[in-house]
Amino acid sequence: MNRLAIVQSRGFGAAQNLKSYPRVIYMWREIKKIIHLHHHFVITTHVNPDGDGIGSACALTELLLQMDKKVRFVCDSPIPSKFAFLDFHGIHEVYHPQTDYSQTQVLIVLDTHRKERIGRLANLAERPGVITLCIDHHPANATFTSINAIDVKACSVGAMVYTLYKECGFELNIEAATGIYASVLCDTGRFSYSSTNRKSHKIADECIKLGVDPDRMYTNLFQHVPLAQVKMFARALERMEAHLDNRVIIEQISREDYPHENNEAIDLENLDLDYIHEFNKLIENVDCVVLLRELPGNHVRVSMRSMSDLDISQIMKALGGGGHSKAAGVTWTGSVTEVKEKILELLKDALHVSHA
Repeated sequence: MNRLAIVQSRGFGAAQNLKSYPRVIYMWREIKKIIHLHHHFVITTHVNPDGDGIGSACALTELLLQMDKKVRFVCDSPIPSKFAFLDFHGIHEVYHPQTDYSQTQVLIVLDTHRKERIGRLANLAERPGVITLCIDHHPANATFTSINAIDVKACSVGAMVYTLYKECGFELNIEAATGIYASVLCDTGRFSYSSTNRKSHKIADECIKLGVDPDRMYTNLFQHVPLAQVKMFARALERMEAHLDNRVIIEQISREDYPHENNEAIDLENLDLDYIHEFNKLIENVDCVVLLRELPGNHVRVSMRSMSDLDISQIMKALGGGGHSKAAGVTWTGSVTEVKEKILELLKDALHVSHA
């Protein structure tokens, strides 16, 4: 039985069964049992992995290695280059259908509870005999994994891995501390998002005491934008649009805007654009910014950031995506014009604006 169903049968209503989760500690006990009873683990996170997914995966890798387990870190997408320094043991691999994963006993899914978000790793999750665990902090009423630790109050999944370390009775080493610090730093927006709490600062303090260098981390994670990408962003700014009484900003990156290296297009699917979102926070008196990025195959990557009380996760959920209340997204099949119109209609209702 899926452990979510068991939690519900213990008296937690479907609307709040995972939302109020001080009882997540109960699930740590279940996860600890699974870890102790098995030897071969695969860790994964969502497609287009970010600092939280990668940092927490690298920290969890350290814990499993300390427990003498065999660990593989497998994603459906490559790791962005700025996070490569977190893969301390060089074990990250991109999923390939011809690779032998037959020894896998446990699949641990981080930073998502939705099967479609792990891409082709769903094939591994569906294998008979593979136990599936989920550690996440996104709101959920249902999951596909057998055992779930979901805490919507956690500032990051890395913070949850920190708790698992304590529950298992192991001390952080410098590699685990570096992964957890990266996770917390990225998912709290450098300690500026509403998810920032006392525990996030406590965790950061412990990581720094263990030797994590904040200056080096900031440089590795946030000071890495090539000049060609800055020029691409400049072109996107030129076509910036304001909608709904100037409360919504829309930016668009067209395929012809992408920088090229040696006449070969760079990896459009996994291009790191966090610096654009950081810049957009400087815009005053707007409720949200929408970044639309054209991809091959008639796809559009939509990234939204809220600068007010507007819960944009509901907007993205209506389009088949998801995320947090302040940061959410979706990959849309269709044209930029189509998805822009749908987003504006949803935002018009959410913001109670009578015209676009």
